[in-house]
Amino acid sequence: MRRLLYLVVCCLFLTAGEVSADFESEVIDLVNEERAAHGLPPLSYDYQLAEAARGHSEDMAIQDYFSHTSLDGRIPSNRIADAGYSYNSYGENIAAGYRTPEAAMNGWMTSPGHRANILGANFCDIGVGYAYQAGSEYGHYWTQNFGRKRGVGTCPGIATYAITAVAGAGGEISPEGTVSVYQGGSLTLDFIPDPGYSVAEVLVDGETQDIATSYTFSNVAGDHTIEVNFDINSFPPTADAGPAQIVAESETVTLDASQSADTNDKVVAYEWSRIGGAELTLSDENSVRPTFVASPVTEDTTVIFQLTVYDSGGLSDSDTVEITILENGIREISENVIMFQTTAAREVGIISGAGADLVSLNAVDPEGDTILDRTGMPDNLIYGLLDFKIRVPTPGSSAAVTIFLPEPVPEGYKWFKYSPTLGWYDFSANVSFNGDRNQLTVTLVDGGTGDDDGDQNGIIEDPSGLGLAPADSTSTDTGSGGSGISGCFIDTLSGNWFGRE
Repeated sequence: MRRLLYLVVCCLFLTAGEVSADFESEVIDLVNEERAAHGLPPLSYDYQLAEAARGHSEDMAIQDYFSHTSLDGRIPSNRIADAGYSYNSYGENIAAGYRTPEAAMNGWMTSPGHRANILGANFCDIGVGYAYQAGSEYGHYWTQNFGRKRGVGTCPGIATYAITAVAGAGGEISPEGTVSVYQGGSLTLDFIPDPGYSVAEVLVDGETQDIATSYTFSNVAGDHTIEVNFDINSFPPTADAGPAQIVAESETVTLDASQSADTNDKVVAYEWSRIGGAELTLSDENSVRPTFVASPVTEDTTVIFQLTVYDSGGLSDSDTVEITILENGIREISENVIMFQTTAAREVGIISGAGADLVSLNAVDPEGDTILDRTGMPDNLIYGLLDFKIRVPTPGSSAAVTIFLPEPVPEGYKWFKYSPTLGWYDFSANVSFNGDRNQLTVTLVDGGTGDDDGDQNGIIEDPSGLGLAPADSTSTDTGSGGSGISGCFIDTLSGNWFGRE
């Protein structure tokens, strides 16, 4: 019996190892993409750093803790040295709860300390470790180890080149002066006219380029110069509100100002306003691509939006677009309730509470390609998933959404949410039913309970639906969702993990 158990455990670790290796390799690729975008050389994979990183991730997962200090008292320098890596300098990032390499990297890159390690010019090598342990507090555990070996002054084999940027009167270049870029790296420079000015001339290595507001040197293999001259801005931008659209009520509509342009300056502000037709709420009046949900109509109607764009000198231009809303033919429950069809071919109604507005509404097939993680997915999601976004009056405020169903909810069914970072979880603690169980109200908080993006940005995101807990589920109700967490990197002077000898 003992030998059989040992074999099963080995097989499980081998299977997990294959997945871990893919994730670890992807993290390294993402790190080097970030470094290339900042003109830094790529980091080389080091098996000793990888051994230290993987060992720490597996230890955190199995022992169910999250810290730079192992339960046996070792810190990053001890683990890296124990793996055989003789370092001149080292660093460590850890994270937990993130389900994909992209999510973990996003967490690290939005944290100044972790970002500094990823973009550290002193590091030459990297090793990454990922581990997953069902039943642990965070499930997914990530470790990045960075290093430069003892005796290595600079990372070998990578040349650097100089890019010299000069701006004439009336504006500036960012970055300006001489910047060193590693061979194969990239550098983007932005041209910033003073108020009332615009770009008049761009010279790269003495040759005239198209007028633009930025320039990118890619795959750098030599020294370069760039000179930008500015002049009084007498040319306004061109606004483009996109083509006319014909949509059905309950459809999510996206306005599109992305084709607006200014050849010798840049569009710095967008402003949408409704100038005709039914009242509608946009997700963001100052966005390039705001959305709204076509409101219920009793007859076909046309809404007109005006787009105004501004350049850096304050010059502007406007354009309009017409959106025609058609009846969708679904029987209305009552005024202002939006009726739409789910992926299960069932008709439901939805309305947001006072002060909040639906700005996006989509039916999602839980069996489709949108849902990447089926672990813990509820059984029999009878209406599929409702994916909606709600605009609240002030960031951080709450909103209630009422959903009208075609029949009473069967006993045992609960309200489940899906999050790319948290996976599936029971959200029933934040849902109330009416007496007939054919109507339910979901309460959500911007940046808090049930908000999928986790930010207090005035928009609540919520894909969710009715289903039965899976037969193998041991989960309990939860009143909140959230993102993965990142562990501090260490600097011996500031309390962050970074070391040097």
